[in-house]
Amino acid sequence: MAVSEEGFQARKRRPSAGAFVSPSLSDNNLLQSLFLLSQEIIFLSPLRILFKKSSSSITRKSRLLSIFFEELLRNLVNIFPPSAALCFEELYIVLQRIKILLEDCSSCSKMWLLMQTPSISNSFHQMTRELSTLLDIFPGKELNLNEDVEELFNLIKKQCSEQTSDFDSNDENLRVQVLKLLEDVKNEIVPDSKRLSEIFDRLSLRDSTSCTTEIENLEDEVQNSNDDKSKSDIVALIGLVRYAKCVLYGASTPRNTSRRRKSVSDVNFPADFRCPISLDLMRDPVVVSTGQTYDRSSILFY
Repeated sequence: MAVSEEGFQARKRRPSAGAFVSPSLSDNNLLQSLFLLSQEIIFLSPLRILFKKSSSSITRKSRLLSIFFEELLRNLVNIFPPSAALCFEELYIVLQRIKILLEDCSSCSKMWLLMQTPSISNSFHQMTRELSTLLDIFPGKELNLNEDVEELFNLIKKQCSEQTSDFDSNDENLRVQVLKLLEDVKNEIVPDSKRLSEIFDRLSLRDSTSCTTEIENLEDEVQNSNDDKSKSDIVALIGLVRYAKCVLYGASTPRNTSRRRKSVSDVNFPADFRCPISLDLMRDPVVVSTGQTYDRSSILFY
C-alpha cells in the first residue's frame, strides 16, 4: 500500500465545548480559572516517547504562568483594565488548546502520532507564539505589579519570545525510518529485522502485549477518522505493527493476568455431565440397560 510522506493528515480530535470560547466570568473568577487551568496542564502526564522537548517546554511556561496567576490572585484586584481582561480571556483559550494538545498526544497511537511530527511540532510552536503575542500586549504597568511579580512576568515573556525551536530531530528521523519501512513493504521488500527492532524499541513497543495495544489504538484511529486517505494510511501502519509483532515477539499474545483461564473445577458443568456414582465429570460415559449413564471407571470400581 502506497504511503507518501505528505499523505498523513493531521489527527482530528473533537475539542471540548469551551476550548475556543472564553468563560463569562468576573475578573477574579476568570483569574482563578486561569490558575486552575494552568495547574491542570502542569499535572498532566509528561510525554516520554515523542515530543518530549516541545511538551516539556510548553509545560514549563505553563508552570511560570501558574505562579504569575497565583501572585495576581494574592493581590485581590477586583477589577482589571479592559485590555488586561481581554488578554486573560485570550490566554484562557490558548491554555485550553495546549491542554487538549497534550492530552491528545498522550492518548494517541504512537505510530500515528509519529506520522504527524511536522504538524504537531508546528502546533506547539504556534501556541508558544500566541502566548508570546498576548504577553507582549499585556498591560502589566496598569496593574501596578510589585517588583517580584514584574520580574516573573518579564521572565515568562522572555521565554515565550525566544526563537529557538523545540523541534526534536530524533522524532523526525524516526518518522522517516518508519516511512521507509512502509515503502519497503509496499515494494515487497522484507524489512530488516534489526532496524525494525530498533524502531519499535524507541517507540516503547517492546513486547507482544504493547504491540496488541498499539494495534487497538490504531483501529480506534480508523474509527475516528473521516478521511479515506487517512484511514488507508492507518491501515498500512496496522499491517506494519502486526508484521513486527509476529517477527519480533511471536504470533501469540500473552493473556492478561486478570483474565486467567478457568480451571476445570471452576467451570459449572450440567449435572448430567457428572457420574451419579463418583460425582466426577465423565471421561468415558457408558449407557447401561436401565438407560442411566455412568463413567466406565466408576462401574468397574463399583
